[in-house]
Amino acid sequence: MPKPNETNRPNKRQAIIDAAISLFSRTHDFRRVSIEAIATEAHVSPATIYNKFGNRETLVYETIKELVRANLEHNRAIVHSNLPFPQKLTGIISGKMDMAEKVRSEIIEKLISQDKTIAPFIDEIYRQEIKPLWQEMLADGKKQGYIDPTLADEVLLIYLDVLQAGFKARPELLQSFRENMGFIEQLTRLMYYGFLKKEIDLFGKKGSRKKK
Repeated sequence: MPKPNETNRPNKRQAIIDAAISLFSRTHDFRRVSIEAIATEAHVSPATIYNKFGNRETLVYETIKELVRANLEHNRAIVHSNLPFPQKLTGIISGKMDMAEKVRSEIIEKLISQDKTIAPFIDEIYRQEIKPLWQEMLADGKKQGYIDPTLADEVLLIYLDVLQAGFKARPELLQSFRENMGFIEQLTRLMYYGFLKKEIDLFGKKGSRKKK
């Protein structure tokens, strides 16, 4: 028999994760959110949380997985839609911002850090799901005329690898993103447009063609 106020929903595990996300988004420091507070929010007993997750760190880990999965499904729906490429791109960017708004900087740091419990999951999902999804997105961008068709797919995917490695190496860049939205917007613009305003013949190929 459930205890008084214990939720009768069949998926108590999901109710606990949802409660954790809700509380983490409403506190300045998610580390101060207690198991008891999460239990109250989810309408379960603290014992139920320990039975489902074992400890608080595992609950945080599973919460991060839930956020990543939800964002991935959001992006998958956008990529597979019939939207024009610009709307797909802005939809993906806004989805990332929305996810970041739901949680505090400490969880964002875990997402992009070398945390030994999170890093293997992030690396695996990047290789198996995010990277192939971006490959579809890049192909669509070329088809619609928004991405330079002369750029090899392999080069574009290596570029994404470099960006991911850069953010993993500098997790502090996103720790205070709410106070530095202008900075984040500039990084995003740099990622997609580069830093040159005008095209420069970097490799001297135009001149060599003229001589021929």
